[in-house]
Amino acid sequence: MKLKKLRSPREVSAEINIKRVEMMELARVYGMNGEPTVRSSQELDLLINEYLILQHHLAVKVKVKVNVKESLVIGHDCG
Repeated sequence: MKLKKLRSPREVSAEINIKRVEMMELARVYGMNGEPTVRSSQELDLLINEYLILQHHLAVKVKVKVNVKESLVIGHDCG
């Protein structure tokens, strides 16, 4: 089983912008309810979800690092 490489939020954001333009063009050609437009919209939804998950994980990671640093400082002051 091959593991999927995690992308950065910046990479996903760039892909979101490309997909958004693609979807708007498909909507112009096929209409809002056209099969290609709906499929592109679903793909855009997945990208946005991926972006939000990546942002959440980064926020948690930063919070954990801050808490660890605060713990180290507190521990140092006690001794």
